[in-house]
Amino acid sequence: MDSRIGLPRLVALAFAYASSTLASTAYGAAPSLPTPPQGSAFWDTVPTRVPADAKRGDLLWIQERTDAPSNARAWNIIYVTEGANKGLEYASGEVYVPRAAAAAPRRLLVWGVGTPGFQDSCAPSRTPLYRQNRTTRVPAIEALTERGYVVAMSDYQGLGVPGGMAYLDGPLQAKASFDAARAAMKIPEASVGNEVGLYGFSQGGQTVLWAANLAASYAPEFKVVGIAPIAPASRHLDLSFYDLGIPENAGYFIARMAGLQVGHPELQLRDILTPAGMEMLPAMSWGCYEIFAKAEQLKEPYARREALAEGTPWRARLEANDQFLPLPTSIPVLLVQGDADVDVPVQLTRTVRRDLCERQNVVEYRELPGVGHGDAVPPTAALLPDWFDARFAGRPAKNDCAN
Repeated sequence: MDSRIGLPRLVALAFAYASSTLASTAYGAAPSLPTPPQGSAFWDTVPTRVPADAKRGDLLWIQERTDAPSNARAWNIIYVTEGANKGLEYASGEVYVPRAAAAAPRRLLVWGVGTPGFQDSCAPSRTPLYRQNRTTRVPAIEALTERGYVVAMSDYQGLGVPGGMAYLDGPLQAKASFDAARAAMKIPEASVGNEVGLYGFSQGGQTVLWAANLAASYAPEFKVVGIAPIAPASRHLDLSFYDLGIPENAGYFIARMAGLQVGHPELQLRDILTPAGMEMLPAMSWGCYEIFAKAEQLKEPYARREALAEGTPWRARLEANDQFLPLPTSIPVLLVQGDADVDVPVQLTRTVRRDLCERQNVVEYRELPGVGHGDAVPPTAALLPDWFDARFAGRPAKNDCAN
C-alpha cells in the first residue's frame, strides 16, 4: 500500500537492471549449501518444488550482498516457507548481520516490507539497499546493526522467485517472515537467540500484526518481545470500500483482489472485477507500480460492489484476512500512523488501536499530524532502536490505552 512513496519508476528500473550485480561469488559460512547461481539466476532458477523432507526455514542457497552498511554483512537468501496452497515453496529474502563479534546470542528483528511492486525484479532482495539520496529502504538498518541486531526480511511468497504472488495475504506474509527468521538462525555469522521483534510498514504493518497472532501456533520456538506496525494496511474489507471512492487507489483494489485470490480457486476475479478491471491485470507485470498509474486513468467502473455484500465469497475472504485479533497481551505494540494518510486512512488505524486496547494489549500510539503514508516511516525509524532495546531488556512498555 505504498506505491506513492516508492522509488521513482526510472530508479526502480535501474534497480531491476542492477540486481544482477548485487551479489558476490562468496556466500557466507554455510559449506553444506550448493554454490548458488550468479546474477539474476539466483532468483529466476529457484525450483518450483521443495524436497519432501524440507522444513520451514531451510536454506536452499545464500549469496553475500555487496551493499551492506559498513558495520554489517548481508546475504540474499532462498529459503522454505508455506505457500498459498498449504504446501511448502521457496521464497527469497535478506539477512543483515553486524560485523562486530557476538559476545552473546544476538537480538533478532524482522522487517516487514511495504508494497515493493509486482514484477519479480521489484523484490527488495533484488534491489540495492541504498537509494540515490543515500537513505535506505530498511528503516534504521544502520543504527540497528550498530547496536548488535540481526535484521532479517522476506520478499513474501511469489515475489522475486517463480510462483503466484499472494499480495496482502496477512497470514502467509507472517509465516514467510517467521521462516526468514528461522533461515537467519542457520547462518553461522548471525548467532541469534530465540527472542525476536518485528516491525513493518503498510503491507508489512499488516504482516507483523498477523505475526503476533500466529506466533504461538506457527513459530512457538520464538519469544516475540514486541511489534511495531507503521501505517498498517490491516483492514482490507474497509480499505476496499474506501478505495472505491478514491480514483488514485483503483490499482490497490485490483491488486488486492488478485493477491487474495492466489491459492483460493473458489474465488473468481470476474465476480469482483468488471471487464474494465480485468483488463488492468496485465499491467501488474509491466513494472513495479505501473498498475497504479494505469488504473487511475479508468473512466468506467472497475469493481462489482455487489461482490462485497454480506454472505458473498469475496466478503468472506476479506473478513478472514482481517482476523489478526486477538494478539497475546504479552506482546507490546508500537503503533504509528500519519493523520494525512491517503492510502491507509487514520480512522482505520485508530480502530485498530481501540480494538487492541479493548483486549488489554499494551499499545504506545503515535499519531503524526499532517503526515502522509510513506512520510510516517522516517520519524518511526528514529524511535525503533530505543524502543526495541527496551523490549529486549524486558522493561515495561508505555501504554497509551488509558488515554
